[in-house]
Amino acid sequence: MAIANVKKLTMIAPLSRRDELLDKLYRLRVLHISDALSNEFGKEIKRIETKTGKPDENIFKLHTIKNTFDLFLKSKKSLFENFFSIPIQVNEIEFNKAISTFDMENLFEECKQIENEYQVISNNISKAETELKYLSLFLKLPYTINELKKMENVTVCFGNVSKTKAQELLKDDIAMETLECQTVSSGKRTEMLIFYLKRETTEAIKHLERYSFCQIPIPETIENISDRVNSHKNDLALFNRKLRNLESRVRKLYKHNKEVEITLSYWENEKEKIHQKNLFVSSKRMVIVSGYIKETDITRLERILRDEFPEVSTLYDSPNPEDNIPVSIELNRFFKPAQLLTNMFGLPNYFSFDPTPFLTLGFLLFFGICFGDVVYGAMLIGLSYYVMHKYRGHEAVKEFFALFLYAGISTAIIGMLTGGWAGDIYSEKYLGEDNLLLRLRNTLMIIDPLARPIIALVFAIGLGVINQFYGVSLKMYGELRRGHTTNAVLDGALWLIFLPGITIISMPLFIDLPGWIYKTGLYMTAVSAVGLVVTQGRSEKTWIGRVITGLVSMYGILGSYGSVSFLSDILSYSRLLALGLTTTIVAMTFNIIAEIALSIDFIGIAAFIIILVLGHTFNFLICLISSFVHPARLIFLEFFGRFYEGGAVKFQPYGFNSKRVQLITHH
Repeated sequence: MAIANVKKLTMIAPLSRRDELLDKLYRLRVLHISDALSNEFGKEIKRIETKTGKPDENIFKLHTIKNTFDLFLKSKKSLFENFFSIPIQVNEIEFNKAISTFDMENLFEECKQIENEYQVISNNISKAETELKYLSLFLKLPYTINELKKMENVTVCFGNVSKTKAQELLKDDIAMETLECQTVSSGKRTEMLIFYLKRETTEAIKHLERYSFCQIPIPETIENISDRVNSHKNDLALFNRKLRNLESRVRKLYKHNKEVEITLSYWENEKEKIHQKNLFVSSKRMVIVSGYIKETDITRLERILRDEFPEVSTLYDSPNPEDNIPVSIELNRFFKPAQLLTNMFGLPNYFSFDPTPFLTLGFLLFFGICFGDVVYGAMLIGLSYYVMHKYRGHEAVKEFFALFLYAGISTAIIGMLTGGWAGDIYSEKYLGEDNLLLRLRNTLMIIDPLARPIIALVFAIGLGVINQFYGVSLKMYGELRRGHTTNAVLDGALWLIFLPGITIISMPLFIDLPGWIYKTGLYMTAVSAVGLVVTQGRSEKTWIGRVITGLVSMYGILGSYGSVSFLSDILSYSRLLALGLTTTIVAMTFNIIAEIALSIDFIGIAAFIIILVLGHTFNFLICLISSFVHPARLIFLEFFGRFYEGGAVKFQPYGFNSKRVQLITHH
């Protein structure tokens, strides 16, 4: 339950056996490849340069096929598939069969032809629809186009104007001396025919511009617009029939979609394999492979090399802090779902430690306090179990919802202790006197945050204080793991004396303390403060610089922590109480609305049930999001900030890896 130990591996093999060795390493999936040129082997050692031409060409063809499918048959995805990438599960036999028998070339040519035909038809449809929409405007006119065009001394304009402007124009006596207006249709904008003498064009245009008249060009002479409109409608019907024929062809081809996905994953991996090979170096006689391997895989690799590649030499070395060492986290089944939180923030530095086991229980506790309802907890447990069962073959989805399953259990437990049951659905006015939920609630509840919010707030702040001390303790743990005892004492232990000290001497502002406890706090604060002032600036060259840095670090501007940071961080934990109260109050609000709806004649019972179901579903979803986001924020900022060192790269073994296809291997 830690970061897997790795060794830096350098392999030297005869150039003649390069491809065999690399294929074997690809199948073994034990080596994380690094750049071999970072090692100094001499001027004759050069990088292996391999082009990605064939994979790129095949990937382009397969994407063309997929795009053609998507033009007509966009696959319907479930709610969870919209949030998660669910790969296709295939075994090795199916995978190899798809790669060897799939006729990609013919399918590509047919899809390319379909795509070209689709583009031509789509362009024709667009043109026909545009002209049809334009010509349809003139069907409403009381005159034919030819009649309008024959007017020799009169200019005719057709267009539209806002309804308000149209009314103003028609009432404008001065404009009406120049213009003759005929309303064609009324709506949000009024369509009008405007007539004026050609010799009065300048004055007419001024009037039209003043009323923001939007002119629509009258088409050239068309003997019969109705015939032209009908012709375009017939064309559109023909084009749509052609589209349906194309769709029918694509549906027949869609049976190959699984083979397309498998083949695409194969060629994407082939391209990545070439990129990885470009990290290898070689001379005229040998090839050099460099990377990282888990210590647990060394014996297996050495056995295979000894049996199949006896001429290969291997050199193992311990990783250096200067290297970008890949990290692989190994956890037991209970803690593994919570690795999601660590991955969201970034993998830990190889020389530090995995924080997942140390944050799991705290996160679940914070989540439960924010959500804090038995009914909502049961809903979350049921939903998580259903998804885990449905996608039990997909590890990522299963682990994601396993975390929410744990969170649902925490939510239900906290709900029992704080009396949250879908708000106050246990109330006598909903379920009658002495109902089962009411008895359960009164038996299991320890504190009601709504009735005693100050105590609940003190509890939340107390959790913050404990969690901050816990974070500093983990900093000490990390330093001790590295053998930095001095740093553990000066940057950890001193703060664990100073912070409790100032906490104790601040408590008389709120409660009375025995004198000996207050004096103890004073001594703790004074002694640790001196130590912090002297040591927090120990990297400075002069004593003045060290003292100034030490004083500033106590405030929190420099150094590993700070008084102000401590105060602001623990106040952040008050959000736990706020979110918990919000969950309960919103739930109670929906209960009240449902109770009011119950009094409605005829539909009261139905309205009561609908409001309860929709209201609590809405509250469940909204509070679920906030109950995840805010505890995660407390972990990432107020907790990780005390000790965590991230930024490592993930250990990615050289081998098949795809988001599209999950290759099921049988051992």
